[in-house]
Amino acid sequence: MTTLAITGMPNSGKSSVFAALTGRHDGIAPFPFSTTAMRVGMLAIEDPVLEELGRLEGSDRITRASLEVADTPPRNRFGGEADTETIGKIRQAHCLVAVLQAFPDPAAVATESEADPAQQVEETILDLAIHDADIFERSLPRLRNQATSRPERRLACLAVARATEITREGRLLRSVRWSEAELTALGDFAPLTLKPVVWVINAEEDRLGDHVDRVKEATPTGDPVVAVTAALEAEASALDPEDQAEMREAFGLGDGAAAAICGAALEALGLCTFFTANRRETRAWLTRLGSSARQAAGKVHSDMERGFIRAEVASASSVIGAGGWDAARRKGILRVEGRDYAVQPSDVLQIRFSV
Repeated sequence: MTTLAITGMPNSGKSSVFAALTGRHDGIAPFPFSTTAMRVGMLAIEDPVLEELGRLEGSDRITRASLEVADTPPRNRFGGEADTETIGKIRQAHCLVAVLQAFPDPAAVATESEADPAQQVEETILDLAIHDADIFERSLPRLRNQATSRPERRLACLAVARATEITREGRLLRSVRWSEAELTALGDFAPLTLKPVVWVINAEEDRLGDHVDRVKEATPTGDPVVAVTAALEAEASALDPEDQAEMREAFGLGDGAAAAICGAALEALGLCTFFTANRRETRAWLTRLGSSARQAAGKVHSDMERGFIRAEVASASSVIGAGGWDAARRKGILRVEGRDYAVQPSDVLQIRFSV
């Protein structure tokens, strides 16, 4: 399961973002440090294409793709013993959702970067780098001892030494190039500075666009930036779908924070959705962009990957346009692809396999 870890300074709006994504509202409070333990929820990815495919197939069940979301305790500024457990939990995630406060909060302790999300980006990057530098630096003596007697450990030692230098400079490891062997060596440490980040600006509803350009300038090139009003989004998530839509329209919230943050996270992680559809179930699955048909089959079941024979494939739009899978087959829209076919976003697959 792909996990997003929400991180931020006290009272940045982390718990409200968590509520907007998962519908869980416990833990929201108007004072700092109300989140004292990690909370986990699920984000089921809304997808009108999936719903339409399921309707056309007459499926008994429609199953959305999901992401696991963790709301972590607030980070202390620039490390410290009290922050060790929180950082350890964040290391377990695949992608970070960094919440930036874009307005003064009388309940929070005033800081130099209060209401300046661009400066908070710089603080966050430095904070993550310091935590990584600390764990690398503590591991170097052991790795150097290993490297003297075990040649196969020399590359790991050199990679960690280089990573220590980079993070001590307050830089992200993902800002430089690494070989696959070096990345494998660093992977044992689950570095925070190698993880993709979605930057979420928590702004007032009438000033959503005010900080986006400055934050984009402060973040690494290509990092997604999303602006939301976390308190309103949390409130909307507690309503039924019809009332949610009305509230979002009234406040100009678009498709909502969940859709925006989810789309940004999938972009940052390099993931895309494909579908399987039949009378029993129509389901969305997540796979890495560029995955082969055989690798995508493994997302459905390991037996399918091991015994993969071929896949019938069509784009979801063409299946829907034809009136369903069987109609698409009759019209000659489906095509047969082998194990090395690169699955495209929103493909519909019917996998043939033998075990």
